[in-house]
Amino acid sequence: MFIGFRVDHRGLAEILKSERVREAIGQAAERAATSARSQLPSRARVSVQQQITDRQRATVLAAGTGSNNHAELIRAARAAGLEVHEYPPSH
Repeated sequence: MFIGFRVDHRGLAEILKSERVREAIGQAAERAATSARSQLPSRARVSVQQQITDRQRATVLAAGTGSNNHAELIRAARAAGLEVHEYPPSH
């Protein structure tokens, strides 16, 4: 018989902000960046920026190609084994 459970929000936040999660997120972002570098023109500057908000997070950026790199970054993330959720652009 299922009785229920309570979510320990502080404990969950501690895990999501932990060093181990930061390392895992950073490694995944670096895999995506490496994949992007192989797909984009050599003049593209691909970088990874890590931040802590309510959790660890990383952003892979591509600049210097003079075009929209959205599709290439999505392909690179998927090639790195990441699950990508696309949302329509907000205006």
